[in-house]
Amino acid sequence: MTAERATASPCPDQGPPAPGGPPPPDFVTRLLELGQPRCERDTGLSPVLPPAPAFPGALAPAGASLADINPPPLPQAFWALRRAAENPMSTVGDVAAIISMDPSLATYVLRLANSPLFAPVARVETVSRAVGMIGLEEISVMAAAAMMSRLFDNPPRPELLSMPGFWRHAVAVGLLSRALARRRGEMATEHYFVAGLLHDMGRLLLAVAEPELAAASLARAGDGRLPLDAAERLALSFDHASLGGRICCKWRLPETLCEAVAGHHAPSVCPENNVAAAVHAADFMANALGARATPQAALPYLEADVLALFNLTTADPAEFCRILDEGLSAMTALFAR
Repeated sequence: MTAERATASPCPDQGPPAPGGPPPPDFVTRLLELGQPRCERDTGLSPVLPPAPAFPGALAPAGASLADINPPPLPQAFWALRRAAENPMSTVGDVAAIISMDPSLATYVLRLANSPLFAPVARVETVSRAVGMIGLEEISVMAAAAMMSRLFDNPPRPELLSMPGFWRHAVAVGLLSRALARRRGEMATEHYFVAGLLHDMGRLLLAVAEPELAAASLARAGDGRLPLDAAERLALSFDHASLGGRICCKWRLPETLCEAVAGHHAPSVCPENNVAAAVHAADFMANALGARATPQAALPYLEADVLALFNLTTADPAEFCRILDEGLSAMTALFAR
């Protein structure tokens, strides 16, 4: 993939694009037109001209680095699930037994199996049946998302990150990533959903563990001209995507997922990873359609090559609106506290 950009947002070191430059692809134009009323309804903002946040003068602490930020430890139930997923001899019964030892996790798994994501014909009543439906690998990774919502004793300051908005955006990106995978005829579309769901975990950790760093980043995005990841790189020398990829590695999540999270703002760095490309496109689409975790920042950049990869040049953006209208609220309830 090349790094050609399809949005009108300027690069950090360049100024605004010259007047009369090439217009964005038709799909992007139609998406933004369709997203305008949704953004105004859901966030009160235009998708193109957001207001400045209230972080004047915020500076990153001296010496702050990516290596200084570590995620809190996950519960033992998660590690037991990871070991089971990595063991080729594990059975559905083995994994169900591990999940059943954690009542809140068992409840989550049953709710997940009965959610619109899997849409079972008959209600799933047992953990073992839920595991069989979801899959051994997927369920251990999905558990990471469930446990993320209870990792921190204190939620982030709401001016840094709204948790309802965070999960709404995460689920929207998951649903849209899965829809893009289906456009390519992919079979294991749950991988795409999980990658979308976890793509912004670095944002959550930054806002909770290092609020001064998060504030510095938001200050850089204050005039609405920069996407948050670009503002982070200017303020901190790293972004939430690289932090999220580091978390995935520490949690021993699958390599494809780690790469997708780390590369979701620049999938051209991992051109063989279609999951990263899907999450990249889905992140742009979710933001354009009003499911925004950081409404004060500009829309994220979009690498134009992903449009062809998922045959979006001829797609109708309204189909993606329908996907969010049909599943977003129910799926978000699984994660938002």
